[in-house]
Amino acid sequence: MVSKASGSIFLNAIFLSTLLLVSSNGCASPQPIPKFRARAIDLDRKGAEFFHRGQYAKALSYFQKALQANESIDHREGVALSLNNIGTVYQSTGEYVRALDYYQRSLGIHSELGNEEGQSLNLNNIGSVTLSLKKPPAALEFFQKALAIEEKKGNVKAQAIRWNNMGLAYRALGQDDRALECYLRAKKLNEKINHFGGIADNLNNLGALYESQKEYPRALEAFQGALEMDKKIENSVGISMDLANLGRFFEAKGEKEKALDYYLRAWRVNEYLGFKERILQDLSKIASLYEALGKPEEARNFRQRTQELTVPPK
Repeated sequence: MVSKASGSIFLNAIFLSTLLLVSSNGCASPQPIPKFRARAIDLDRKGAEFFHRGQYAKALSYFQKALQANESIDHREGVALSLNNIGTVYQSTGEYVRALDYYQRSLGIHSELGNEEGQSLNLNNIGSVTLSLKKPPAALEFFQKALAIEEKKGNVKAQAIRWNNMGLAYRALGQDDRALECYLRAKKLNEKINHFGGIADNLNNLGALYESQKEYPRALEAFQGALEMDKKIENSVGISMDLANLGRFFEAKGEKEKALDYYLRAWRVNEYLGFKERILQDLSKIASLYEALGKPEEARNFRQRTQELTVPPK
C-alpha cells in the first residue's frame, strides 16, 4: 500500500520512508564496497524507486534480485533488508499472508543479529499487516513492542509512527477515546521534529475520527490541515490522497461542486504520478459527479478515459 489510505485511514507503515530499509554504504567509508553487496544495494535502490512510483511488479523484481545477491554471499543484514522490502510489496498489493511471512523471516534474522532498529521496523510492519487481516488485538501488541524499542532508543519519529498505528488498532477495536489519545500523541511528537508528512497522516486519521463522530467542522479542519502539511514538503503522493479525502468528505455532505473540484485536482496529481489505480478511482468519481450535476457530456468524456485505461490495446 503506498499510503495505503482506506477511507481516510493513514497507516504510517506503508510508505517507503518508514517501511523500506534501503542500504547505505556511508559516505565516509574509505573501503570500496564488495561487488555483490554493491549490486544488492543498487538493486534495492532501484526497487525503492519503482515502489515510490506504485510500480509494484518492477519493485518486486528488483527486491527479489537483491535478495539473491545478498544470499549468494550470506550477507545476513542484507537478506533481512530484502525480505522486509519484498514484504512491503506484497502488503501493498493486498497479499497480506505472504507479506507476513516475509516480515517474520526478516524479524528472525534481525533478532538473531541483535539489530533492534530492524526488529522495531519488522514488529511495526507485522502489526500493520495483522491489522489488515482484521486482528486488532494482536496488531496492538506488535505496535506496543515496537514502541518500547523506540522509546528506549529515543527515536522520536519512529515513536510517532508507533503511536499513530496504535491509534488505528484502537479504532478497529471501537475504542475511539484511546485512538484519539494516540493520534494526538503522535502529532505532538511529529510537531516536535517538524515532520510534516507525519503530521499530515495524523491529521487525516483525526479527521476520519471526528467525521465518524459527526464533528464535521473539526473533521474538515483536520483534512485541510493535512493538505497544507503535505504541500509544505511538496509530497505529491500525500497531496493526491488529501485532495481525494476532501472530495469524499464534501461528496458525503452532498456538496457536489466542491467534491468535483477536489477529485479533479486529485486526478491531475495522480496523472503526474502515474498511479493507475488511483487515476481510475478519480475518473469514476468525476464521471459520477458530472452525471449527478446534469452534465452528461463531461461524464461521458471521463468514462471514455476510464475505458482507454482499462481496455488493453489490440
